[in-house]
This record gives sequence, C-alpha cells and structure tokens, in this order.
Amino acid sequence: MSRDSSFDVVVVGGGVIGCSVAYHLSAAGLRTALLERGQVGAGASGANFGMVQTNDVEMNHSIPMVKASYARFDHLEEELGMPFGFRRAAMLRLLFSEEQWKLSEERARILSRNGIPYEFVPPERIREIEPIVDPQGLFGATYSSYQGQLNPFHLLWAYLRRAISMGLSLYTCTEVTGFQIEHGRMRGVDTTRGRFSAGAVVLATAAWTRRLGEMIGQDWSIHTFRASCMATEPVYNTKLNTILTSADHVEMDVTGKEDAELTVLAVTQLPDNRFLIAQANRPGEVLSTMISHAAPKTMAIMAGRYLPSLRTARLLRAWAAPTTFTDDGRPLLGPVKGIDGLILAASYRSGVVHSPLAGQIVTQLVTSGRCDLIDISAFAPERKIGQAETIYMVKSSHSDSDGKAS
Repeated sequence: MSRDSSFDVVVVGGGVIGCSVAYHLSAAGLRTALLERGQVGAGASGANFGMVQTNDVEMNHSIPMVKASYARFDHLEEELGMPFGFRRAAMLRLLFSEEQWKLSEERARILSRNGIPYEFVPPERIREIEPIVDPQGLFGATYSSYQGQLNPFHLLWAYLRRAISMGLSLYTCTEVTGFQIEHGRMRGVDTTRGRFSAGAVVLATAAWTRRLGEMIGQDWSIHTFRASCMATEPVYNTKLNTILTSADHVEMDVTGKEDAELTVLAVTQLPDNRFLIAQANRPGEVLSTMISHAAPKTMAIMAGRYLPSLRTARLLRAWAAPTTFTDDGRPLLGPVKGIDGLILAASYRSGVVHSPLAGQIVTQLVTSGRCDLIDISAFAPERKIGQAETIYMVKSSHSDSDGKAS
C-alpha cells in the first residue's frame, strides 16, 4: 500500500457502480481510493448480461432516474475515451397468458406516458419481429425499443482507465474489516492491507452491503440470490434481432426438488455471433459464486423451447454470481442517517443502466451534501421498505397453477 493512505473519499466495491463513482469523484478533483475485496468486476458486474434496460424499472419513483442515466450513454464512450460496444437494441418479452398482459398494461401506460415506448405484440406478429422464435403457446409479447446492449467488462475498464488517469488509486484484493467512526463521523476503513483514512466512504458493494452494515449496527434490508448465465460458441446461421426475455420465472428441477432453479428466459446475440443465455436463480442469503449443476440444463431447456435453432449450439462456459434486490425494487442510495460521511449506492435493479447517474449523484452528495439532479428521497437507506408492484409470476413445474408473485 502507498505510504500515504489518506484520501478525500474511499469507495468500496469494484463493480460497475463503484467504478463509475470512482471516476466521477476523480473527475471532480477529489483524492479517491477504490477498494475491491477481489478483482475488479469479480461480483455481479463480472457476470453481467450487459443489458442497458429501462423497461424493468420500479414504477413509482425510479423512472426519472433511469431515463436520466440512460441518456448519458449517448455520449459516454466519447467522454470516457474508450469504446464499450454500446448499441441500441429493442427488447421482446414473451407473455404466456392474458393475465400476464393485464399485469403489463398499467406498466405500458406509465412507461409510454414517460417517454419509454412499451407496447403489446399479438402472437401473429412475434415471428415478424423474431423469425427464429417458436410462438406456440404464447399469448403475445411486449416490445420496448428504448433499451441497449454493451460489453460490461469494457464499461468497467472505461470508467477505471479514465479515473486512474486523473489520479484514482486502485486497490484490489483489499477487504474491508472494519470502519473508523468518531463521534458519529466517518473517518475511514480498516482493511486486510491496513487503514485507509478518508472524510467520506461510499459503499457500492451490492451483495456484500448487508454484511458490512452489520459491522456498524446497521440492518439494511438487502436480499441476495445467485444468478447463473452461460455463453455459446458463435452461431452463424441464426440471427436474433432483439434482446429476448420472458415474463415467467419457472421453477425447474433436474433430479429432484433440491436441484430446483427459478429460470427465466433472457437471450441476446453478441456482434461476434455468440449467444448469451440467462438466467437461472437460486434464492437464499448466500454469497457463493459456485454454479449449480442444474443451472445450465434449466437455461438450455428454456432457450431451446422458444429458440429451436439453438438446441444444437455448443456451450463455451457457464458462470454464477451473487446479486441483490430490495423488497420495494429501489436501491439504497444516499447518506446513512447518523453517520456523517457514509454514503450508500447499492442494490440497483439494473446496475449498468444506472451507473452513469450513480456516479454523478454520489459526487454531488460528497462535494455539496445534497443532490439536485433528481429527487433521491425515496431511495434513502433508512426508509421503511414495503413490497414492490408485481413484475413476474413464478410458475412451478410441479403445478399447473401460476403460483405466487415475485
């Protein structure tokens, strides 16, 4: 570690949110250190699908935030001085029942009214948009053009490379073991590489946020689950026009209930013709990156059902990472009440699309003590967290019923 371990700000967490925060703080002229317990992108950001999505947004408070952040991508590659493969791409979300469309109708009205196009597509039009999709048994789909795709690894390093050129100090394999708080004021953090002193500490720590909070008597209501994805070899005879997703999380097992995965269809095709296929979820408050043996098979079953031409595609690899959610679908974003100088930027519903604005917001909070970009009061870490609106239905493979809301 550098002999001088005193900084204006210490950012904890080397994912896409933390890297953006570190970049914006460095650009503001603040002496900033970024600490990561493993390697950059070793958590959920390293397992990211790279979707820049606006349609899967918490409806009551988050639309202004996601729109403002999405707009930054128009010029972000130029700003950072490094391409990260951003392209606009529509999203087609498959619906399995009239009930699912009824659940989507209010979302469609609100999103469209706020400038995020979202429309219903009847079954006969699905193959006009995606000729390789088998529409048998589908009620229809929703179509949203205000989305995007990028390389999440390149985005991480675009933020970091620019920040390092402006003085950012990056420390990997550096785990926080404690906090230095004096008279209600943050003074720094203790780590496996010594103490880092700072007047402000930012936690952009996703699945690890709850554990860090427990060190200082905080009970932040963040839940974790293990999400799995996989990638194919290039497939040259198949062209996917959109990002394809499904409305259902289906509980699928391989050899028994102990193998059950909540599997939802999410497929995109990269410029080199590889396909990314997701997502199998294992609920549970765990931080493991071990993929289950069942996950690749359940994802392959879902993808092969609606994209028959992928049934013979060979897999290159599969991976998993712990990711997070809050019950109300909103991040924990803002100062921590009772500890001056501690700021959270954690548990975003979709970290990639929110990353540019997250960096701006945190920098404003550090430099001026307020945020005038958007109203962030609904994201306060100390808020009482209720239940979000229904987004998906979980359908059990052991039952013909629709199951419960997720």
